[in-house]
Amino acid sequence: MELPPASLEVQSAGGRDLLSFTSTVENDGFGALVVISTRAEAGGAFETVQVVGTKRLPLRVTLAYRRSGGHDHFHLAGFQRYELRNGRGDVVAVDHKVGYCLGDRRSLGGGRPRWTGSCGRGRPRALRIAQGLSPGFADPYASDLGGQSFDVTSLPAGDYELTNVVNPDRLFRESSYADDGGSVRFVLARPPAPAGIAFVQVLATCRAARCPR
Repeated sequence: MELPPASLEVQSAGGRDLLSFTSTVENDGFGALVVISTRAEAGGAFETVQVVGTKRLPLRVTLAYRRSGGHDHFHLAGFQRYELRNGRGDVVAVDHKVGYCLGDRRSLGGGRPRWTGSCGRGRPRALRIAQGLSPGFADPYASDLGGQSFDVTSLPAGDYELTNVVNPDRLFRESSYADDGGSVRFVLARPPAPAGIAFVQVLATCRAARCPR
């Protein structure tokens, strides 16, 4: 389940306006999401499967080692998608996030985490990477991490909608895909000088890929 984007904030950096946000995926099902990637030799391409019970279902995903923001670990590409739309519903920006490392990073009910690895941090020649998300846990990506922002410098003031979607291409097996999107409607404000600092005002948060109007 994808929660609506949170912690929206416009930050000025190097003359650019960056809209940062936190994205969060929860596992509120009965089974764990388990992803195993293996390869025969260092430098080769990984073959990845999703483990569902006794089945190992092939996944057409990419796993690559990236030295991004000091993380230095393998990243699973395409697990989430971020989109920014204007008031007319036109997509004005899409995410540029490198990838994800799944894990039990926030408990929703006091359980003990199982998936606590770092996706091969410091081991670019690893032959096996296991990652997952247990029932009753969430995996948030904070607004200060790489890829958790959009450059809105050139966007005019007005109404916008930010959407986060998990499993956008439905490559991963789920019991239901109905709750894979979360969105937030907001106003991008640009006060006149001398203040002139852009900010956001949230209008609605929605447990869906689009907020109703």
